[in-house]
Amino acid sequence: MSTERMQEYLEAIYKREAQGGPVSTSSLAEDLKVTQPAVTDMLRSLESKGLIDYRPGKGATLTHQGNEKALEVVRRHRLWERFLVDVLGMDWDKVHEQACLLEHVTSPEMEEKMSALLGNVDTCPHGHSIPDKYGHVKKEAEVTALDKFEAGQKLYIQAIGKEDPELLHKINGLGLQLYSVVTIVKKENNGDVEIETAGERLKLEAGIASALLARPYSPQDSAPVQEIPLTNLKPGQTGIIRTCQGGRGRQGRCLSLGFTPGSRVKMLENFNFGPVLVKLHDTEVALGREMAEHVIVVLENNECR
Repeated sequence: MSTERMQEYLEAIYKREAQGGPVSTSSLAEDLKVTQPAVTDMLRSLESKGLIDYRPGKGATLTHQGNEKALEVVRRHRLWERFLVDVLGMDWDKVHEQACLLEHVTSPEMEEKMSALLGNVDTCPHGHSIPDKYGHVKKEAEVTALDKFEAGQKLYIQAIGKEDPELLHKINGLGLQLYSVVTIVKKENNGDVEIETAGERLKLEAGIASALLARPYSPQDSAPVQEIPLTNLKPGQTGIIRTCQGGRGRQGRCLSLGFTPGSRVKMLENFNFGPVLVKLHDTEVALGREMAEHVIVVLENNECR
């Protein structure tokens, strides 16, 4: 790619195209905060490079080459968001703009090392799939904006459709998280939606209700999740690392050894009152028991995942 701006356009077209159909100049102008004439100029430039098919008045679609380039940018962007949230502890409403800057200065080697450090996680903090290094994207369940469902429906919130910092901050303030199970109580004429979740009723502004992407609830969505110390895993069991408890020193040591949030860890040997031997990132690692007791992993239905 010749310019960072072109990468941003390809990324924006990819995200809009995923919602179906050619992408209009007006929607790109809104997403990228530029004028429509500026969008038109860039679309013509991208078409001349064989990266998009563009028909004035009908919109733009990515060519095969353009899609490959877009996936490269999307992968780096979402990996950085994950890193900033999981490793540096930044709030999810503050990472989008930082990731926009970092995605353009990330080498392939840095990208792969970051992915390995994160345990090759396949979703960003906002619930969207991270393409793998070959450009393959995990098939996502079909989702719809929450405000399109009817009162009485029980839903599973899977992703956030718009990575707007102010919007994400408001969602945080409501205490509403991804993978929550909610029931629509009432829909207002102005687009506001009242929901119930975990026994609490919340009033969602129209902008929030339209940005939350959900699907109908199924029983598997409420499978119990159990967090336990790594030392509680039995030989042969596998867990997903949630966090490393303790001060900065302990957390830093965990990260340096590869025990990062989202990583899969398999217990090989669990010696009583002694160290544990685990498999992490295809490498056998011995960890002192005191350290292992502060590594928290996630179990579901009594099975490690």
